[in-house]
Amino acid sequence: MQTISVIGLLMLTTACTDMTATGGATEKALCIAWGESLPTRSRADTKQTQDEIQRGYAVFAAACTGYKDLIP
Repeated sequence: MQTISVIGLLMLTTACTDMTATGGATEKALCIAWGESLPTRSRADTKQTQDEIQRGYAVFAAACTGYKDLIP
């Protein structure tokens, strides 16, 4: 789970340097790709997995405020 969050943050950080040239198209594409790859929850998840998923959702929501509807 942490790997996905780190990759997503790196993608967004990299995109921020390019956003002025694209008018936000890069940010939109990254947020959509990241949001569609967020993990879903299961009743069988351990407490640690639940916490990691929730933390991942929170990071995504903070970075991609206009795309919170992609959180499963």
